[in-house]
Amino acid sequence: MNLEGSCNQPPKTIMITKTDAAERQLNTSIRLFFENRDHLSSYALAAASREVTDGVIQSRHSELYQRELARVGDPQKVRLSYWEEINVLIDKDKFDKNFKDKFGMNFVRFHNRWQNFLKHADEDPDAEIDPITTKQLALVILAAIWNYRLLTQHLTAEMIIFLDWIAEAEPQLVKSAPDYVVTNDAIAEMRSFISVDPYDRDTLENIYTAIRLQF
Repeated sequence: MNLEGSCNQPPKTIMITKTDAAERQLNTSIRLFFENRDHLSSYALAAASREVTDGVIQSRHSELYQRELARVGDPQKVRLSYWEEINVLIDKDKFDKNFKDKFGMNFVRFHNRWQNFLKHADEDPDAEIDPITTKQLALVILAAIWNYRLLTQHLTAEMIIFLDWIAEAEPQLVKSAPDYVVTNDAIAEMRSFISVDPYDRDTLENIYTAIRLQF
């Protein structure tokens, strides 16, 4: 076998797609969420992942609509954004009212306010913002997962663990989660990590420890 010159060839570069980037950002965001140490970075990664997949979804809108229509069989049940889904899963007026009572704005405006704070400083370099709570962060991650699954028809191990956790923490938000993800066995295992409050620091850190041991 003639190997002359073969060693001088550069290694083949594996290109990263937009969806690949969104997946990596989201997986890291979920790990940071359960580590419960840096909500700001977790939010930034989840928001970036959701923003990228929003753009990909928009570019493939017709294709995705036809695929989802074939899957659900009813135009009224086609959802191409988590915010469309949330209208069905929960009482959105009540959901927005809870945020408006506390923050003076609905959740989408709250989310945009956070994104703008992290992305821009040209007009408000001395601005400050309230820390994001664990519950608010969980919703941002959930929206990013919904986008990713819509595009890829796939979930990573980190995303599955997050969905199993939020099925206990906020079951009204994951009624459309795949049956193979939110199984009785998975829920039973997740409950073993939860003492009383799913948002408790020790609960989240126990799940993070399990993630580190598993992967």
